[in-house]
Amino acid sequence: MLRDYPMTASLATADAARAKAWYAEKLGLEPAFEDGGYLGYRVGPGMFTVYETPTAGTAKNTVANFNVRDLDAEVARLRARGVVFEDYEFGEYKTENGILREPSGGGNSWFKDPDGNIWSVLSDPKDERPPTISGMLSASDIDRARDWYRDKLGYERSVSYPGDVLGYESGGGWFEVYKTDFAGTAKNTVGAWNVKDLRAEKAALEARGVKFEDYDFGEMKTVDGVMTDPSGGLNAWFTDSEGNILALVQYDMAG
Repeated sequence: MLRDYPMTASLATADAARAKAWYAEKLGLEPAFEDGGYLGYRVGPGMFTVYETPTAGTAKNTVANFNVRDLDAEVARLRARGVVFEDYEFGEYKTENGILREPSGGGNSWFKDPDGNIWSVLSDPKDERPPTISGMLSASDIDRARDWYRDKLGYERSVSYPGDVLGYESGGGWFEVYKTDFAGTAKNTVGAWNVKDLRAEKAALEARGVKFEDYDFGEMKTVDGVMTDPSGGLNAWFTDSEGNILALVQYDMAG
């Protein structure tokens, strides 16, 4: 089942070399693996990838979270490295000095990478996980999204948070789906599951009604919904009820 695997947040970049330099200088992160314009980062038990695509910069919603214990300390650390935090206003709630305080004692801050990908840095006093990364997927209809992830992907249990946010455990990792007016703006892959047997997982999802897309990337294209890249890795794409482009991949990312 898909929920046996972590969901990896996928971020688009127009220039992988620039992105790599920025993540090293501003966030202090180095790739755990890289393959040309494809970079993979690990933070605690979580992972995110950055990859080159002509559709970089289209996502107008938050695409990933840094889950931290001490928000103020992390914001101060990142500011010292040159990260610029955004100010937002959400009705009666708004950021002050780049931090949105929550009645629960937690908080949230946002910044952008050089391609305009919006990152969230958040803390929750009830969150017992180690500092990690979680993917963030957008939805225009949170009830429809909940039904789709249950019926099509088999995520039967979700944790609801204030503000129309659903949290899902997946393969020891975590991802969230949240309501936003910017749902569906991203024209790039926003999340992926690295599975052991892609064709078997694809068949299982098709049996649940998931429809896989066909793409033509010039020298490479999908055949029956599956693309094989030069390194032997497999890729297959589908779109959720909210317009998020998601993928199954089968890669050896050991080390």
